[in-house]
Amino acid sequence: MMKSPTSPRRIYTRNGITCVCFEGKTYGLAAESTGVQVALPVTVEKVKSNGGRARVRITQDSHDEVWPSVKVPRRPRA
Repeated sequence: MMKSPTSPRRIYTRNGITCVCFEGKTYGLAAESTGVQVALPVTVEKVKSNGGRARVRITQDSHDEVWPSVKVPRRPRA
């Protein structure tokens, strides 16, 4: 079942990038660049793109950031 656009989302860290999935895309920042806590849910809101990359506003409690769409690097399992 799909989540509604306003429902809280879970964020996670993969290969050094903190990311969230929203509307079929992955958005994120480098783990050290964000002030968002992975243990708490976030709300996601679409914002205007910056000329080619989709962006979303991530809100957690009173903290607010804008994340661009990203491709999470994949590394083969050892």
